[in-house]
Amino acid sequence: MRIPVWLTLGVAAIVLTFGSYRIYLALRKRETNEDAAAKGGMMGGGFYRMSPRAHMMVGVIYLLLGAALVATSFGVNPIGGLFGPSTETPPKDQAPVKGSGGIPIDTIKK
Repeated sequence: MRIPVWLTLGVAAIVLTFGSYRIYLALRKRETNEDAAAKGGMMGGGFYRMSPRAHMMVGVIYLLLGAALVATSFGVNPIGGLFGPSTETPPKDQAPVKGSGGIPIDTIKK
């Protein structure tokens, strides 16, 4: 079963958007503790307390993953040749022929 291209491109769009948001969080002006106290609380919890450097690093990783999803949606397979048998066509003198004993007959139509 093959995954539809529109699904992989949709997931890639979500990943790229989230990576862009993380980079936005890294580049925005951060509130100081005095500004947050004047507004009546801290600047946020969990996700928003990460350092800008961490947001930038995670954002770049998400952008790379999104780019890889887009590339694989269009047929790029960088590690495809590392697994499985070779798919090179053998020369004519090495192809199986009829009557050669236990070798199966080549039935591929060209």
